[in-house]
Amino acid sequence: MIKTSKLILIRHAPVKTEVGCFPDNDPDAIIDELKIKKLAGHIPEDCLWYVSPLKRTIQTANALSKYVNVKEMKFEKRLKEQNFGDWAGKKISEVWKELKKNTSQHNFSFICPEVSPPKGENFLTILERVSIWLEELHFHDPQTAVIITHAGIIRGTLSFVLGIEPDKVIGIEISHLSLTRLEFLSKTDDINRGGRFRILAINNKAD
Repeated sequence: MIKTSKLILIRHAPVKTEVGCFPDNDPDAIIDELKIKKLAGHIPEDCLWYVSPLKRTIQTANALSKYVNVKEMKFEKRLKEQNFGDWAGKKISEVWKELKKNTSQHNFSFICPEVSPPKGENFLTILERVSIWLEELHFHDPQTAVIITHAGIIRGTLSFVLGIEPDKVIGIEISHLSLTRLEFLSKTDDINRGGRFRILAINNKAD
């Protein structure tokens, strides 16, 4: 029987923001110990963890690691959230003045996938780097890895795994401290239809 590896993708804890403003590029997380402890109960012991090197993900990972043993924690820059450049920390009303100039808008997202903030990056860039990272991911033996990352990265993963268009995938809700699970085959076992990856759960809450 072919054995699969599993990925548990977790969005970081909520962040400190100013009402009416775009989030900073690297804000601090708001750690609720009760919610962290509940979430930790859904994470298997002694797994390899990949963590985005931004403060909010590191703080979330450190908080969770108090309640669950970690085999090894690796920081992966390709798991960073989209860089919003000059829009970071700016009033939403000011950003919206710029966005209204675009010929098209999105029904469920503040910005369309192809839109790049000044000195920032667009969602298509996120999709490209997370796709490369997933393609390179290989374990010698089947195992479970935990990924502490961001909503954009999780949406990019879903787009890559399921072949969902960026326009559609950015409308998928990914809540703070939610779990999205998938399993995947090694490249040598990927010999039939269906691809290497399979989704097990999306945006599960640790209630």
